[in-house]
Amino acid sequence: MSKQCCILLFIVAGLFGACDDEGQSAEDFKEYEGPVMEATNTEILYSDSAQVRIKLEAQRQLQYGNEDMDFPEGIYIEFFNEEGVKSTSIKANKGYYSKEENKYTATGEVVVKNLETGEKLETELLHWEKDKHSINTDRYVEIESDGELLMGEGLEAKEDFSSYEILKPTGIFSLE
Repeated sequence: MSKQCCILLFIVAGLFGACDDEGQSAEDFKEYEGPVMEATNTEILYSDSAQVRIKLEAQRQLQYGNEDMDFPEGIYIEFFNEEGVKSTSIKANKGYYSKEENKYTATGEVVVKNLETGEKLETELLHWEKDKHSINTDRYVEIESDGELLMGEGLEAKEDFSSYEILKPTGIFSLE
């Protein structure tokens, strides 16, 4: 056998040996579930009748194949009234958007401010349901309003925080 023939036989044997898939199954080839897109310093605007109604800002945004989004370094949302004036803001340490539910979830130190009334809500978890124009939580809440501190478990409110209901109020209340 010639030297060239031996080299060719060695290469072919190596190729067949490299294609050996014994011990591998479909489970070894799992589908990638991580983010398909990453963006920094993002700004998302939602408008109605060519007027900005909501502005969302995040330092870092991760988007997944199912169109869910993760905001691991915080989220800041501003709501604008019909005159285009900023009326309410939501700030949180982290945020997540579920495309299937069309719902944003803010976690960590969550602060909602109604800039028109001066009221401020603090909680550790808050859901914003964009289609329902509402915010809600089942967690402990504190609301500063006119020098008073309202506390309780759970809250349902309009997204602009113009009206709200604490589901299980607690604490001391002053009655006039």
